[in-house]
Amino acid sequence: MTSVNGLSGAPADPVRSDHIAGLLGLVMARLRAEILADSEQAFPGLRVSHYRLLEMIPPEGGRITDLAEAAGMTKQGLGQHVDYLQRLGFTESDRLRGDRRVRLVRRTPRGDEAVEFSRAAIARVEELWEQRLGRERYDVLRETLKDLGS
Repeated sequence: MTSVNGLSGAPADPVRSDHIAGLLGLVMARLRAEILADSEQAFPGLRVSHYRLLEMIPPEGGRITDLAEAAGMTKQGLGQHVDYLQRLGFTESDRLRGDRRVRLVRRTPRGDEAVEFSRAAIARVEELWEQRLGRERYDVLRETLKDLGS
């Protein structure tokens, strides 16, 4: 690859990243890999972002506008995800009778199964991390992440 101003075009080795963004990226990559480990067999076509969206949908359903805001996405972008999930049988949607502009999205029973699958995968990761770090260090990690996220 050619060089510009003495810098090669190759990215730094992500495994050796020492800054916090790189370290958090590595941890998130492991979490995503664990969630998806058995996913393709159980729920073909789902990505971690789909599991996240399915989990965000309240049991009584949610409006596209509200879900998009919570997900930090545009209504159009979220609507595309919902359409994809609907084609796969994980969601269903209807227009509200009182306001046909509003689209209400609900999980199907298959969508509920996918959410339970995702939650179980996350619980397995948490259990593995607790075993690896020990209870005290794991509790500190969780509290630290809560503090940083608030």
